[in-house]
Amino acid sequence: MLRKELKDYFDQIEGKIEPIDEYQLGGKIGGILKIKQEKITDKEEIAEYIAFEFEASYTDKETGWGGYYGPKFVLPNKQGQVVEFPSIQQIDEEIINYWKKRANESMHPILSCRYADLVFDFEPIVLKKNIDFTMAQKVIDSTLDICDKSLEDGLGCKSKLERSLSLAIQINDSVRISKLKEMIIKTEFKFAEDDKPGIWGYAFKWLVLENSDKVLLSEDEKKKLVTDLELRLDRLMTVEDPNPWHVEFAVKLLAEYYVKNEDEENLKKVLDKLELAFRKNKHSNSDGMLINNYLEKLIEIYLKYSFFQFAKQANERIMNELSNLGDKGKFATKQISAEVTIKNEDINNFIKSIFGENNSEQLEKIIFKLAVNFILRKKSVEDQLKDLSQNHPISYLASHVIASEDGYPIAKFGPISDEYDKHLLANFSRNLHFQSFFLRIAFNELKTRYTVQKTLDILLLSPVFRAEDRDYILKLLKSFWDNDYLTCCCLSIPLIEDAIRNLFRINSRTYIKSNDDGGYDVLNLDRLLGSGLIKDVYQTLGEDVEYYFKVLLTERIGWNLRNNFAHGINKKLFESEDVASRLVHVLICLSLVRDNKDTKNKSKILKNK
Repeated sequence: MLRKELKDYFDQIEGKIEPIDEYQLGGKIGGILKIKQEKITDKEEIAEYIAFEFEASYTDKETGWGGYYGPKFVLPNKQGQVVEFPSIQQIDEEIINYWKKRANESMHPILSCRYADLVFDFEPIVLKKNIDFTMAQKVIDSTLDICDKSLEDGLGCKSKLERSLSLAIQINDSVRISKLKEMIIKTEFKFAEDDKPGIWGYAFKWLVLENSDKVLLSEDEKKKLVTDLELRLDRLMTVEDPNPWHVEFAVKLLAEYYVKNEDEENLKKVLDKLELAFRKNKHSNSDGMLINNYLEKLIEIYLKYSFFQFAKQANERIMNELSNLGDKGKFATKQISAEVTIKNEDINNFIKSIFGENNSEQLEKIIFKLAVNFILRKKSVEDQLKDLSQNHPISYLASHVIASEDGYPIAKFGPISDEYDKHLLANFSRNLHFQSFFLRIAFNELKTRYTVQKTLDILLLSPVFRAEDRDYILKLLKSFWDNDYLTCCCLSIPLIEDAIRNLFRINSRTYIKSNDDGGYDVLNLDRLLGSGLIKDVYQTLGEDVEYYFKVLLTERIGWNLRNNFAHGINKKLFESEDVASRLVHVLICLSLVRDNKDTKNKSKILKNK
């Protein structure tokens, strides 16, 4: 039985039919019941409290129960167990019967609607009974009353009308479907404002586009809904600075209608208006990234309708514009720098760790250390990413864009929860940049201590380089020693790709595929790197080497040096000392490979003796 304070609260609500915030009722009931201080044991009080704590229109299939309602939250407790609140486990026949009684007795339509909807939703799931038609009818009738008396705001009425229409169609109640049709049109008209697209357009969507076979509209009703939406679009376009997102909301609805009716002329008109809205909007044209964004959106939209010739031509036109934006498409960026102090003692210790005391290490061992020290460990980057995403979550919820020097996007990725692998690639790539300072120091020390010829002799010990590569590598190393980084980069990339193919030849692995002209083409570098041979050859370092090579050479969300070089993208990068150092480092990593005739792999990585 309800305590007096709670009864008085409901009597107050029932005594005057006026708007109430349904989503605050649970908190107010919980306050009256002092749930933070006391444990509720009375079934009726539990029923009242949880009734207004369930989340309506619940979409998470993993944590929901397959119905319209779901828990307010699902979280681990102190013992690490997952706890849901409210829980479906709290619902039994006694609670459902209590809600049914309250649905029939309550005078306030918001209360009656909620209780009835809970019964309709949970009774088949919890008690394995058939749906209760009377509860669905109660939900619909209460909703009609709520919207007629404006007991909810525009969005609240919209959500209740959507639920009620689905119930009316489910129970095939033609009388209530007809009443809902009239109320949907009337409610949208009452609350609609041009700059609030969430509270208009739904009558057109539900009655014209989605349920036209179940909701009977007269020709005059349908024509009025179409005309009203067309006029709203015209009003949105008449302002000096049209809001393209508001325009898009109307255009998408009308476009679907025109396609369904094979009305190409009007489809072209509304798509032209959307494009014009983006081009006239000041904010959309204030930055290269925003220009890129709306051009990509237009490409996506025109592509959807490319079975019409005008849309196909528009798609090609905008694709051409996107690829030729030049400076107009450059992103507005701001350089952020941070100063890191590195002691001379730390630099000296780092040099000694590679080159030994007083130049004591042999060059072959130094080459080995140079290679292994700068192969970034994938596991350490994964651990770092985990810490960063937990300590700075906002950065990993936003979308990210990798752009070309011409401003168009090369790659995009969303939140870390959806695209972890891409965030890992980006974090690995950043770490390679951070590591570049020490790589430069190491190579400068190598240049000071050893000649090009001595370094060349060590590299050529590896079978991945053939005799005809000698002059090629010699010229490459000379350019690197002379700080001619552009020449060094241009020579490095073809040599690296050929060396990796040589690794396949040595191990009797295929590196070609048939082509359409009756011959064969070599597999692209990304396919070669992902085949598993690098892992086999480099053994314990294999996964790290493979990932390092891919991030550096073939991944868009990485340095992508091989592909950028081949396609002439971001050409300025190849004048950089850091890029040249990385490519020479890859050659050094490949130079560690030695013959290994005693095992199934005919090559192996040189061991540090």
